[in-house]
Amino acid sequence: MARPFIARAGFALVMLLAVAALPARAADKVVDVFIAHAQPQDANADPAAIMVSEFRRRLGELSGGTLKAGIFPDGQLGGNRDMAQLVSKGVIQSALVTVGGIAPLYPLITVTGMPFALDSIEAAYALYDGPFGQSLAADMERRTGLVVLGFGDAGGLHILTNSRRPVRSPTDLAGLKIRTIPGYKSLDAMIRGLGAKPVNVSSREEFQSLEAGIIDGQMNPASVVVARRYDQVQAHATLTGHLYAPYVWIYNRDAFIRLSAAEQEAVREAARRAVAAGRALSAQLDQSERGAAGLGKRMRIHVPSAAERAAFKASCQPAVAEALGKTLGDEGVNLLADFMTAARQANEKGRRR
Repeated sequence: MARPFIARAGFALVMLLAVAALPARAADKVVDVFIAHAQPQDANADPAAIMVSEFRRRLGELSGGTLKAGIFPDGQLGGNRDMAQLVSKGVIQSALVTVGGIAPLYPLITVTGMPFALDSIEAAYALYDGPFGQSLAADMERRTGLVVLGFGDAGGLHILTNSRRPVRSPTDLAGLKIRTIPGYKSLDAMIRGLGAKPVNVSSREEFQSLEAGIIDGQMNPASVVVARRYDQVQAHATLTGHLYAPYVWIYNRDAFIRLSAAEQEAVREAARRAVAAGRALSAQLDQSERGAAGLGKRMRIHVPSAAERAAFKASCQPAVAEALGKTLGDEGVNLLADFMTAARQANEKGRRR
């Protein structure tokens, strides 16, 4: 089953490399901006899809037609880590990648995976749009050579699902096998802190692993659970809202600085409008049957009380903090402290809205 994907990805890369090898354009020539993401290109059902569609439309308008976006969706160029590497090497200009995808290039971003730090989607937006998000983006560019155009919504806050039993407390997770991202040690620590067993499974194998019982459960936003049909192979959902993991919108810095000042601003403004469109769709999905409202059709839903949420938080935050300290050292510990301070401030802003 992997051969068609490999052949398709190989052909796409050959074409991209051929384009990259062309001579520099004349001033009146159109510049192709290739952007990749891992989701199906359905702008009515997926935030990543609508973001790149809106970006393509706005980029053409704002640049006066000098910039033209070409989209490579559905993991055509590989997984999130592959796409991040392609942008880093300048094979493509841009991509929407997950936190796990960017972590090999910028490990410090994993501090944002502290569970139960953010209380609402409004708080998440306030944090990533505010000083912390801006500082994080600037540091990432300084260390990696990747321009960060924004932090896009990947579907809202994460929930926990499983096929075995209702989960109302950490003790209910004992012995359950929960999917984790390969190489994401702080996520492993969170799952262990909750009493479950982390099992590394790639996103491409997640549905089959859930269906076969190789793993018992997973963590994703509600709209992702429905879109990927996980509700067909999972029986229970706990609406923990424990994590917000945005898309990191990256752009190759060398390609960016070759653009004129006006074109650079067109790219940034098109991305800002695209992020807003993604957030609007995410909210719409979450309030419809394609999000949290639709989970009850196939699954048994539990909404944790404040006390239950506090119990989950107390069971896993110390384990994650310890793992981050071991992995990232003092620098990571300091950035985690900054993240937690910013999260508390964002939670206050979220409550006032």
